[in-house]
Amino acid sequence: MAATCMLHVQCPECDVVVPITIQAELARGDDDRQTISLEPDLTELWAHAWTHEDGPAGSG
Repeated sequence: MAATCMLHVQCPECDVVVPITIQAELARGDDDRQTISLEPDLTELWAHAWTHEDGPAGSG
């Protein structure tokens, strides 16, 4: 079973809320154990982080 969900991270420098899409997959092994795999898409987070590389918040 697979699903897509979203969580939000607040930037500690400028308080902007950045969305992160998560692909979640539930797998069941042969020994009746379940494994949850989470794969985040960090594109938006990296794009936001780059806005802070040139200087303080609001200058880039």
